[in-house]
Amino acid sequence: MALRESLSSRPAWASRRVIIAGAAAVALAAGGTATALAAHSAGHHSLAGKPAAAKARLASSICTGPAGSAYLALPGYQAFDAFDTSDCSLVQQYNVGDPIVPGTQIPGNDNEQDFNYSSTNEGVALSNGTLYFADTGNDTLAVVPTADLTVANYANPTETLVHVGINPQGVAVTPDGTQAWVADTGPQTGGPSLGGIDVVSTTTDTVTATLRLHSDPREIAFSPDGSTAYVTTGRGLLVIDTATLQVTALIRGLGDPQDVVVSPDGSTVYVTNTIQGEVDVISAATDTVTDAIQVGELPWQEVLSSDGSTLYVADGDSNEVSVISTATDTVTGSIPVTGDPVSVALTPDGSELWVGGLTTGLLTVFDTSNDSTVASFTVGYGGEANDGLGEEPTSIVFTTAPPPGG
Repeated sequence: MALRESLSSRPAWASRRVIIAGAAAVALAAGGTATALAAHSAGHHSLAGKPAAAKARLASSICTGPAGSAYLALPGYQAFDAFDTSDCSLVQQYNVGDPIVPGTQIPGNDNEQDFNYSSTNEGVALSNGTLYFADTGNDTLAVVPTADLTVANYANPTETLVHVGINPQGVAVTPDGTQAWVADTGPQTGGPSLGGIDVVSTTTDTVTATLRLHSDPREIAFSPDGSTAYVTTGRGLLVIDTATLQVTALIRGLGDPQDVVVSPDGSTVYVTNTIQGEVDVISAATDTVTDAIQVGELPWQEVLSSDGSTLYVADGDSNEVSVISTATDTVTGSIPVTGDPVSVALTPDGSELWVGGLTTGLLTVFDTSNDSTVASFTVGYGGEANDGLGEEPTSIVFTTAPPPGG
């Protein structure tokens, strides 16, 4: 989700754009100041440290799935969740992008020190065992090795904070794993954009190049060979040569595009058109729109099956996920989902689709063989849907590696 509002967008779109920013502001305001919150009182605890009332989670007891882990970005709560995908159990909720306030660290006691709770980690990418969070609140990229995560150290996990541009929203790692590209949406002033793309070396965790843009970049996808990057912006879809960082094309008329995915063979690009309520199909060979697939209202995130045959699109304002056959560019089904679904992801084996509801804090799991519901549960440690904790699941990534241990 982006934090920017666009003058060209309709009211429903604008409300989606600012809801996470508002949730983050409430979280900070409740504590007085961003730097005056102690970890033991911030609400980011392991299950053992939670009050009895907060230990309950709305969950399904029948959830089964492939072995592995899921990581969910929760920008309103300045945190992320780690789930065991085999049974949908919450392993731990971790702080992210919240550096220790200088002078407050107590040696040997991670839970009795102050943190700067100003993070809003909107997007997440996972590559080679490392999580990359676009931390909007702090203008940083938070780099978190999953191997270093433990259940006990939830408040201060190992992380490196890389300073990037203003209001980073999306992040994607190149196919070869050597670079993380960060989409900086720029300030919410309505004036000239200060948006851009920061290229971060995954070896050194430093910014190696910056591409300034005249619009607000949102999401990034790469061609399978990594030679081309596709970036959604308020002006359209940018096509970028990754070797030269030169924009080679701007595809307009996409109705304020949000997400972008590329087919496994690199021939086709799919973009969610939030205003027209459609998915625009683009030929990578000609950089032209070849088809428009009508879906629900406010299509947001999308995910493509590994063989490229099926596209799933979260239609936030229609409370559904559209299922599209890419062979015919037609909608073959619609899956009802509660609570403004905006985030979608497929398990590595493609057997399950996980969908995050923005306004409910619910995560719903579907069997992709028949679109039936496998489970529905609240993210984080909230016991009820719509509990006001600001735990909005905005981005989901998977790995076949086991979840964090003790």
